Amino acid sequence: MTDLLEPSIDDIELTQLQSRQLELRRRQLDLAKRFGLLYYRPYPKQDAFHRAGGAKHRMYRAGNRSGKSTMGAAEDCSWLLGYRPFFPKSDPSRTAGIPQHANKGLVITNDWDKVDEIWTSHETGKIWKYLPDGFVTSAVKNHAGAIDTIICANGSVLRFDTVESFKRSPYGSESSDWDFLHIDEPCPRDMYVANARGLIDRGGSDWFTLTPLTELWINDMFFPENPKDLLPSAWCEIGSTYDNPFLTKAGIAEFEALITEDERQCRMNGLPLELAGLVYKEFKKDTHLFADVPFGWSGFNNPPKDYLIYTAIDTHPRTPHAVLFIAVGPSGLPIVYDEIFLHTSATELASLILAKLAGRNYLPPKCEPAAWIEDPETGASLAQAFTVAGLPVHKASKAKTHGILHLKGVFNQRSPKGLMLVPTVHRTLWELARYSYDHKTNQPVDKDDHMMECLYRLMINNPTWSAADSYPGPIGDESFGNVTLNPARDDSDVVDGDMTLN
Repeated sequence: MTDLLEPSIDDIELTQLQSRQLELRRRQLDLAKRFGLLYYRPYPKQDAFHRAGGAKHRMYRAGNRSGKSTMGAAEDCSWLLGYRPFFPKSDPSRTAGIPQHANKGLVITNDWDKVDEIWTSHETGKIWKYLPDGFVTSAVKNHAGAIDTIICANGSVLRFDTVESFKRSPYGSESSDWDFLHIDEPCPRDMYVANARGLIDRGGSDWFTLTPLTELWINDMFFPENPKDLLPSAWCEIGSTYDNPFLTKAGIAEFEALITEDERQCRMNGLPLELAGLVYKEFKKDTHLFADVPFGWSGFNNPPKDYLIYTAIDTHPRTPHAVLFIAVGPSGLPIVYDEIFLHTSATELASLILAKLAGRNYLPPKCEPAAWIEDPETGASLAQAFTVAGLPVHKASKAKTHGILHLKGVFNQRSPKGLMLVPTVHRTLWELARYSYDHKTNQPVDKDDHMMECLYRLMINNPTWSAADSYPGPIGDESFGNVTLNPARDDSDVVDGDMTLN
């Protein structure tokens, strides 16, 4: 009976093993407290951010609670150390982009409470948790009693600044040089430029880790109107709240229930708040954008000669004029294939348009009604100038609301598709990605919408192909191939156009 109560050899070994594991865990926790960056384990998108350390400009645009500030703080501390301790010594990413000398960096955030919460608080600050025990030799406080400078044992220095401080003293950011800038909250462009000058002398880098509630210029910096204007050595990743593996589904759902759909797009998916209410959410690049030159075309901007070309013009006295071209072939599929966005005279603009239409089958361009407004002194108008230059134009519709709804329906068509675009119409694609409703008026924002005006004005009449023996140009006022025009009618208030096909 006594033997049954005595532990077996296996039980003793198991107990010893468990005791040893507990001891190792205690030591690991103690080491983590002394040098937490050793035990930082980035999830895949965070890992990609760190491995892109060789890029001069990085942006991680993501929703709330996605771990972006934690990731940014880990990168800051790595630069102070001179390496990323969470990557193996044999991994090139361990030192990618990090100068091998004492580094000087600046973190920009919204206010000093955020600096304290993320970086300098002895309860929650990543500085004390990530860096080795004793590595920080001095923490300097500013006049407000907040830590604004960290000095490290190897000579590295980390400073903090806030948008709040910049607004009070805009010229306080002009005096220093930096190895790196970390913009953790959206800041005014002037504040970024003032500090980015300090990167020049040291060949420095910058990274943005933010939820884009404001300051749309940051998004434009990484997603420019023309991809050719993208900064050299730039990297971007878009993350979301759902990427963070440490959040529970219940916790995410609870937060989602508190916010609107537009706020959800920003605060959960990282879409800039100014773009959260996109007008044409139905437009999808993978559905409506050609990846390769269309069959039978010799280039993205060169459809076959038998295609019928539709043109729309949106004029502006002080800003660039916008011109959009759509080609329709025998299949009946409208294709947006070319554009002009240029501030020039009406005569020069007409010349540029005619050069693109030369030798092609085309219908009279649609032009915004404002082009018929006469100068009070000369009586001249842009429409008259186009006519004199050999390009008579017809009034486009002013039915904006109907035009938007119609175009949304076109984008919603799946089989057959209602509209396609080529990837070289950069201005048009840029506007599609930012044309949004005003949150206060629920109307489309009247800014950066010139190609959008042209697009709905063309599509509102359902452009189709019509076989014609010849389409002479320049266009006459009374006839145009097999198209009969009605120049006496002003269609600026109607939807169904100013021409009928015979």
